[in-house]
Amino acid sequence: MESIPFLHANKIFTITFEDDLTFVIVRSILDQLLDRNAFGSGVQQCEESYYLNCDTEGFKVWVVDMEVIVLREKLL
Repeated sequence: MESIPFLHANKIFTITFEDDLTFVIVRSILDQLLDRNAFGSGVQQCEESYYLNCDTEGFKVWVVDMEVIVLREKLL
């Protein structure tokens, strides 16, 4: 797995991922998480993970502080 810092919406996130992700996908994931207030401490205590769709792909995403861990869901 790789980790990279990523500036989005005037915040610095650490994105950890296994498969290559395009900037469009990373931005979409971050926007969806921001819309759900996933970076709030109270929300992080309640949510285990998120299932997000970007274009035609699905992702399982975990949020810990400002780190976002992304796993591409394999379609059968």
